[in-house]
Amino acid sequence: MDYKSFLKKYWPAIAILIIIILSIYVRTIDYRWPYLRNIDSYTFYRQMDEIVANGGVMPSFDNLMLAPDGAPRKVELFPYQYLGAYSYMFVRIFADIQLWQWLIYLPAILASLMAIPMYYIGKILYDRRAGVLAAFFVVFDISNISRTLGGDPDSDAIVLLFPLIVMAVFLFTYKYIEKEKLNKKAILFSIITGILLGLWGHIWVGYWYVIWLITGMIILKFLIDYMRTKNLRQEWQNIKHIIYSYIIMIVIMSLILVPFFGLSKIANAFTGPIEFQDIKKDTSIMSGEKTIFPNVYVSVAELQESGGIKDIILRTTTLQGPLLFISPFFLMIYALIYLLYSYYKKKQHLDTAILLLIWFLGPLLATIIAVRFTVLFSAPMAIGSAIILTKLWRMARGEDEKFED
Repeated sequence: MDYKSFLKKYWPAIAILIIIILSIYVRTIDYRWPYLRNIDSYTFYRQMDEIVANGGVMPSFDNLMLAPDGAPRKVELFPYQYLGAYSYMFVRIFADIQLWQWLIYLPAILASLMAIPMYYIGKILYDRRAGVLAAFFVVFDISNISRTLGGDPDSDAIVLLFPLIVMAVFLFTYKYIEKEKLNKKAILFSIITGILLGLWGHIWVGYWYVIWLITGMIILKFLIDYMRTKNLRQEWQNIKHIIYSYIIMIVIMSLILVPFFGLSKIANAFTGPIEFQDIKKDTSIMSGEKTIFPNVYVSVAELQESGGIKDIILRTTTLQGPLLFISPFFLMIYALIYLLYSYYKKKQHLDTAILLLIWFLGPLLATIIAVRFTVLFSAPMAIGSAIILTKLWRMARGEDEKFED
């Protein structure tokens, strides 16, 4: 194989590797302080340090909670804390490094690894070029960089990375079942997706938004196809294997979550968007709620309401004035217009249009309630921007003759 054939075949892998290396460099460049960046980082540092000091197991009792008495820890899996602790125990085999020093690099590495699942999401939804562009855009999104800098081992990096892994595996499973139906491999892929969903439920309280992405995509796809054919039996035959796979995912997820959180955790997966509106509810004893601590979300600056759609758009880009119309937010909207038009004219890209639409509307509604959730826009903006730019490139090169192709 000559070098041209090699580059033609493997250029996406080379591009993703370069993106990851450059991303780690950007996030850690000139970090020269002998401490971590913020208080939350030290909370995770302490928990990881306790795992390392306790022979690789999180202590069941937290001596520093409710001082001076301490308190039992909640029984959870603590995926992020174990990842940080065990990755450090592995790294220190090869390098003389302290835990806090390793935590300078961990968030940068995790955030940079977003490029891998995002590439596969873009590739599945459109093509390889869109995958590479989407990987670049999500890794170098300004809001993502600001939350995943070196020396800031808060949970943001894993919260941004893990849902992309879940969605990449789900989409792979979804497309596989469309071709091969529910065979043994499809069942295995469904189980893996369910396991990832269960772990995701242990990582972030807002885990439900991925459940809604998956559920919404399946339901909307079925409804749109049914409205087109008016044949319920035919559409059930077309989608039943996806439904069976979805049930497997939810069952496996439940087996991982229910023993730790009870059935309410599963119910919350579907009622989360409704309950989310009460995130800043007063839960202090004075309000009649018998809780030890007041609801700190009431005063967290990032959880204040946004100033409307314009404010949300401005928070997702540094562009101003007329340039806003070529910002990632608007590129995503242009991509939606293209995808919907393509489906209208040629009945293609329906899955991509549905998923991108849900992925756009979800963060939009969440950000209206709390500005902190503009970070959730990074993934759909990256995908949408990548798709529309790839489309324009294909038209410029003559690969596509018409806009709807």
